[in-house]
Amino acid sequence: MFVCADQHGLEEYCHYETFRPECWKNEVIVVREAIYGRRQVGRCIEAENSDLAEDPRYLGCYADVLGMLDAKCSGRKDCELRIPDPDLEKATPCVKSLKMFLEVRYTCVEGAYDEITLSVSHALCTTNRTFMITN
Repeated sequence: MFVCADQHGLEEYCHYETFRPECWKNEVIVVREAIYGRRQVGRCIEAENSDLAEDPRYLGCYADVLGMLDAKCSGRKDCELRIPDPDLEKATPCVKSLKMFLEVRYTCVEGAYDEITLSVSHALCTTNRTFMITN
C-alpha cells in the first residue's frame, strides 16, 4: 500500500541552479515531468526580442528528459542535479550556444521504492489517495 502525497507544481531551474527535491523522511521522489531546453518565456527566459521568440531554435526548443531524471531521482529519498548537467546537455534540443534550463514536476510517495509502486504512482497518483497493491 502507498499514499500519494502532494504533487509539486512545475518548477523552473535556471543555469547554475540546482534541482534538489524535498520530501518527508518516510517518502521517496517520483518525477512526473521533466523538460530540458527553452520551452517558453518564464523565470529563466525573458522576452527580450520578439523576432527571436518566433524562432524555434531560440525558444520552443526542448527535449523530454523524464527518463533521465527518473533514473537519477525517482525512488530515492534525495537527489541533486546542477544545471547545466552533462547528461542533460547531451539532449541538445536548441542552438548549442544558448543557455537551457530544466522544468520539473515531481511527487513524494510514502513508503519504500519498488517498481510496482513507481509504475502505479506514475499512472494513478494525482490526488491524496491510498491504493492497495497486490500480486
